[in-house]
Amino acid sequence: MIQDPTIALVMGTPYLSPNPAITALTVLFGVVWTLANFYTFYPLVQALVLAVADRVRGSTDDNGVPAADGGTPIIDVLLAAYDEAAVVEQAVVSVLEANYPADSLRLTVLLEPGDEATHDAVAALRERYDFDVLTVPEGYPGDPNKPRALNYGFEHTDGDVVGVVDAEDVVAPSVFREVAAAIAEGADYAQGRLDMANEGDGWLNLLFRAEYGYWYTLVTPAFARVDYPIPMAGTTCFFCRSVLEAASEARLEQRGDPWDERAWAWMRDHGLAGVRPWDPRNVTEDFELGLFLWELGYDFAYLDAVTTEESPPSLDGWLDQRTRWKKGKVYTFLDRRAHPPATTGDRAHIYWQSALPHLGPLNVAGLVVLLLISNLAEYRPSTLVGVVLSLGATFAVVTSGLFAIGYWRATDAPLWTRTRRALLSTATLPLYWLLQWGADIRALVRLYGGNLSWEHTDHFGRQVASDDGPAERTGRRAGRITLPRYQRWGALVLVLVVAATLRLFALGGWSLWTDELYSVAVRGDLPVWDLLILPNDPHPPLYYLLLHWWMDLVGESRVAVRSLSVLAGLATTVAVYLLGTELFDDRTGLLAAVMVAASTFFIHFSRVARMYALFTFLTAFSWYWYARLRDDTTTSATGYVITTALLVYTHVYGLFVLFAQHVYTSLSEVDGGIRRRRWAGVTAALGVLTLPWAGLLTYRVVGILFGTGGANIEWIPEPSSVLLTQTALSYVGFPDFYPLRAGTTLVYLLASALLFVFVAQLAAAVVRVDETGLTLEDPQSVGQMAALLFVPTLVPLLISLAVPIYVPRYAAPAGVAFVVLAARGLRNIPTERVRFGLLAVVLLSSLAFTGVYYTADSVEPWSTVSTSIEAEAGPDDVVVYQPGGGYVEHYAEGAAVETTTVPYSARITKDDLLYLGNLSARHDTVFLVQYYGEDGPAVRYLDACHGEQSRRALGVITVHRYADRATCPAPGRILNTTGTVSE
Repeated sequence: MIQDPTIALVMGTPYLSPNPAITALTVLFGVVWTLANFYTFYPLVQALVLAVADRVRGSTDDNGVPAADGGTPIIDVLLAAYDEAAVVEQAVVSVLEANYPADSLRLTVLLEPGDEATHDAVAALRERYDFDVLTVPEGYPGDPNKPRALNYGFEHTDGDVVGVVDAEDVVAPSVFREVAAAIAEGADYAQGRLDMANEGDGWLNLLFRAEYGYWYTLVTPAFARVDYPIPMAGTTCFFCRSVLEAASEARLEQRGDPWDERAWAWMRDHGLAGVRPWDPRNVTEDFELGLFLWELGYDFAYLDAVTTEESPPSLDGWLDQRTRWKKGKVYTFLDRRAHPPATTGDRAHIYWQSALPHLGPLNVAGLVVLLLISNLAEYRPSTLVGVVLSLGATFAVVTSGLFAIGYWRATDAPLWTRTRRALLSTATLPLYWLLQWGADIRALVRLYGGNLSWEHTDHFGRQVASDDGPAERTGRRAGRITLPRYQRWGALVLVLVVAATLRLFALGGWSLWTDELYSVAVRGDLPVWDLLILPNDPHPPLYYLLLHWWMDLVGESRVAVRSLSVLAGLATTVAVYLLGTELFDDRTGLLAAVMVAASTFFIHFSRVARMYALFTFLTAFSWYWYARLRDDTTTSATGYVITTALLVYTHVYGLFVLFAQHVYTSLSEVDGGIRRRRWAGVTAALGVLTLPWAGLLTYRVVGILFGTGGANIEWIPEPSSVLLTQTALSYVGFPDFYPLRAGTTLVYLLASALLFVFVAQLAAAVVRVDETGLTLEDPQSVGQMAALLFVPTLVPLLISLAVPIYVPRYAAPAGVAFVVLAARGLRNIPTERVRFGLLAVVLLSSLAFTGVYYTADSVEPWSTVSTSIEAEAGPDDVVVYQPGGGYVEHYAEGAAVETTTVPYSARITKDDLLYLGNLSARHDTVFLVQYYGEDGPAVRYLDACHGEQSRRALGVITVHRYADRATCPAPGRILNTTGTVSE
């Protein structure tokens, strides 16, 4: 029996047996993850038990700060400030206006030479407030950093207690009285609670606040209660002076003196003793000092007072800060390995806490990689691995829940906002861990290269500023946001609800058509390795890979397999909003999102099990990051490279989208655009990521050009103006999308008239009318969308003059530029009545087209074909497809019937006809299923071989039924009659 080779691939590859290497790695990651969680959860559980026991006994001791008045010891506050001119005032004011006697509270601001802006800001503050200022001399030993500045400031103060506050902080008014009370009760050092107060600046800031809530409201109090080491924060920490002096002596005795005689000579010349409580080589001096003081046996107190900080509003700032933190903690681990604590218990705690910040993110990333490898290897987990993964998943779920609790306790947001953000922090915590893993890699690379420099974190005073939007909304983006946040996001949510309704309505109503069945029953159902490199399919593998996993998760019903495209279609709506907002403004973005939501063009591709919805989403998102490359940030570069690589791995026309970006970059001005060196860098990174597909694509293109193989593109039509017309009409929503036939004359005329409306909007996007007359719209933004609109359409058409490659649906991503420019044109129309009238015309036409679309009939009713054959076929019958694979079997529910294939009529040979004759001799009934069939050699031959024939036309599918076998003629006679060459 002849079978389609792709069908044989589906049936021929079993799951592999458990892999020892994957098993060992999974168990290793699972054990590390389990130990890390036991270490953290043990004090949490113990603290909970002790708290319950205290409540039963009636005790109110919570290991916090006693209420007794501890007197008023002199507190010296050290505030190190470098490049903090924008925020230093808030910290100075909050310290000096705290509820503590002024004669017992002394503030010293530590500055670096050359930082003129901060010097000027501090000088202005000294005109209103009384505090000291020290500039750390360049000759003071060590590299410029915070611990070096603190050591210098320590020797210039003499208070009973020394505290540290960061330059961007706002401390609680009660903090110093709580410190005094804690010291009076016998504490040697104390730490206040920290809170990141700018959660409204984005997802990273939300997770940061949840993380601080988890750490400072749950973990740190529990650690303090069970006498675990406390990794101190870099701010709102206070120490008895004698404790810091003792720590300096102990560190010098334990680890030796890093200073040479020249450094000591400088110290003597300046009357300094060289006391160094903070390790000047460690960029997490706070973390190391907390562990060291615990090791030395000093008593700790946790304060109730809350200091508000701000988290970095950009990914670049977050990465720099995390890299410094993780670099310092790895340094602490290596340093303590070289100079180990005295006891085994101390070593266990110190080593483990130095490694703990890296173990959670590393484990999550490791498990993700292992799961990908396992899926590629078709690996079936063993019972042991299943248990380990289940335990790890349980800990991950518990930790996610604790993050949500921490956020809930930290935030002061309204109830609905608090609930929504708590759920978001829980759901996206693994992504946050993966980012931390990236910071770990950066830290390890820099530490290995000997880079112990201090990555400075920029601050903007967000904890005392309005929570109306992200801090980076300045400069170029200042005019892009015109609506309040609740209006923007509320409108977008409403648009998404409409979009989801239009895409989900009767989603399973039509039969899967040929391309969908190929996605589901052939390539998407292949083992992963075969799926990735199928040689006869021109399309890259990403969509099929996602569909493969999606079907494993939700099944293979029509609704299930199409729902992946629904999700991609909804994501496209959001991505188009972001793109329109980035290039123009938020109102333009919302208008574009509305057009996408209601457009039959975008609705259709969101309702078929093909890659076009994903392709369109990635195009919009890639271009969004491309537009943001002007910001010159790591975030924009990373986002662009990743999304564009995914785009290229989704559809071969992704290369034309990439080419459009190259065209615009080469033609745009450097000033205000993307710097050439930056563009070269992201292009190189993108080239590395897409190299495997580029090699395979080159092989296929060569095969097509020289007739040596490659993908089948014979079905693609010759280039013509008709193709361009079809493309333009599809963009305005003409609801005639194969395999649905809804293109009546009336609908065609309406779509043609609407096209003129859109052309007018496109013109208004380029030239707008204002009080000065005609004005050109922002050429950079319009130019980008023009490149996206024309390059993926016109360039393939030009290539098609040599080798036909253009199909209107392949240019679907250009529809993104079409709606964004149309939305901008609508915004530029000066008369409000005309603007709303045109919008009403567009939306009402779109809804009318959508209604016509829903009433259309499919010309490929494969489910009906399957039902008709199943009702008539018996176990001794055979089904022959001409041409293609066994799509009927996807719907068949009865007994299996033998299936086979023969080529197109133009390719059929004498051997194929002899094969059909043998089938007729061995089977009672032969069903010939022709896709776009004709009365060619196969039909003529089977007609001659049987006395009983019938045919049923179902759209473009014809089902022939043959029974009552007679004597078959010689194949040569049939072939010569049709004019087909027999060999």
